[in-house]
Amino acid sequence: MRLRSTEEPGMTLLELNLIGVPEVILDGQPVVFARRGSIALLAYLALSQRAYPRETLATLLAGDSSEDQARKYLSNVLVDLRQHLGDYVSATRQTVAFDRCLPSRVDVNEFRAQVESALDAQSPPDLEVATRLYRGEFLAGLTLAGAPDFDAWLFAQREELRGQYMQALRAQVDTSLRRGAWSSGITPARRLIAEEPWLEEAHRQLMLMLAHSGQRQAAIAQYHTCRRVLREELGVEPMPETTALFKRMRAAISPPRHNLPTPSSVLLGRHDEMRLLFGLLTDPDCQLITLTGMGGSGKTRLSLEIARAFASPSTTPAEQPFADGITFIQLAVSPIADTENPNRAVLSQCAAALDLPTDGSDADLRERVAHYVKTREMLLVLDNFEHLRAGADEVHLLLRQSPYVKVLATSRAPLHLEGERVLHVDGLGLPTTAAEVECAEASALFLQEARRVQVGFVLPEAQRPYLVKMCRQLGGFPLALILAARWAPVLPCSEIVRELADGLDVLATPESDLPERHRSVQLILDSALSQLSTEERALAQALADQPPDGDRPGRMARRTTSEMLPRLRRLSEQALVSIDATCGTARLHPLLSRYVRGAKRGRRTPTRVA
Repeated sequence: MRLRSTEEPGMTLLELNLIGVPEVILDGQPVVFARRGSIALLAYLALSQRAYPRETLATLLAGDSSEDQARKYLSNVLVDLRQHLGDYVSATRQTVAFDRCLPSRVDVNEFRAQVESALDAQSPPDLEVATRLYRGEFLAGLTLAGAPDFDAWLFAQREELRGQYMQALRAQVDTSLRRGAWSSGITPARRLIAEEPWLEEAHRQLMLMLAHSGQRQAAIAQYHTCRRVLREELGVEPMPETTALFKRMRAAISPPRHNLPTPSSVLLGRHDEMRLLFGLLTDPDCQLITLTGMGGSGKTRLSLEIARAFASPSTTPAEQPFADGITFIQLAVSPIADTENPNRAVLSQCAAALDLPTDGSDADLRERVAHYVKTREMLLVLDNFEHLRAGADEVHLLLRQSPYVKVLATSRAPLHLEGERVLHVDGLGLPTTAAEVECAEASALFLQEARRVQVGFVLPEAQRPYLVKMCRQLGGFPLALILAARWAPVLPCSEIVRELADGLDVLATPESDLPERHRSVQLILDSALSQLSTEERALAQALADQPPDGDRPGRMARRTTSEMLPRLRRLSEQALVSIDATCGTARLHPLLSRYVRGAKRGRRTPTRVA
């Protein structure tokens, strides 16, 4: 890239383009020197920014010659420079210097300044400008015979400038990857590989960007290029992560094997949760994600939905992170054996889901499962982990031995394992007005279930405000809304709201299409409370006793005492309390608050239409 003058018209400007094949331009006209040493000395003086003794420069340009020959060679070079550049090179009897007071531009200086500024700002446009200034090797093609000092200086300059160029290219590629600007990172990645063909990370980044920009075949071809170069240059095979990326791209052509059940209805809402889960499941540094929440909050449904997004993507993905399959494992507890040995229970149920034998000792079973998943890229969805939390260490051990396996677990509380990412699942979005009942998540779920149990169900206009109130009463809790909707054909929303004011008895069903543990909200809350200590239950009662604010549960200021904080944290992990650190308040779950207050004053059996 030739530097252009920005000086006032009529002023002489010297431009030195020293990166790549050197160019010297004076007042817009190219300068051709008679000697190779002229451009060498000019570059040395222009970049050094100081005056040098004549003896030093004579040794620099002709160090292997005699002293007289070196002095004569320097004199001839200076004559050449003075004839073409005039006063830009000033020489006395003792020293020689480049006159920086005269108008001049040196591409090396601009390149260095541009790289430094662009790296500080991490600005893609500035990085692009910086890398385009690098036209090739510094003083490309220039050599001086018998000048070892100049050769050493030339080599140092070339390595420094090339290093800055490589640094800028890497920053360009990294910035493109971070921003998902796949197409803009392809060219700098190719330039990186042109400079260092054996740079495997650059091959891998280029594969990724090609695939995400829709050039799947080019991405696969890049892997084969990388493999050939590494064999020829270094005699090695690509690293496991490069081969794994290749496998994911190839596997994306067809969906992976899975055993996921077919959904019975469309998932409503959870868009933010799906986005977060997708990011976590495609993050190489994340292996374990736990969805937490009370029973009936929709953890299982959400885990299955995100798993299906990878098992049967609506569009062909750039890469398939689970090329070796997705396995859904519904953990269950047998009456005796599993409670006595939860570790074996976890292992045996994982082995069964993977079609592995479940006999032998615990050590045999552990080795069998670990050997199977060790090199595989799989997603294991472990549902209902609260039943076997004592066996969570088996998951931790398995993940340590299997770098490409990810686990998505559902549990009422975190597993407290190293590297665990926890996503809390609770209520759906609430309608704020009667006009929103068809589109707000919570009310739309109620209507979806009501129309399932009675095809053609229509919510009367007068009942819409009561549905809004009901959603608020239930905190948008999915299972509570589903159970309430089963009464919709026989009880208007206004009556369901009245029943909820007296307790949660209406949120129950004997129907077997739901798991037994999900047929009553009271059973879920009883189970949650049974896991608490006496002190924790007392704290929950205290929170419920606070004066209610409309339909919202009471609040109590969070006292930052060593006694209360562990209890609050325990209640929060069980999804029974939400803590607002900004306001310094703790709020009991709306359903639990109603349940505790109703139990305290005594429930009545609601009148229901048969």
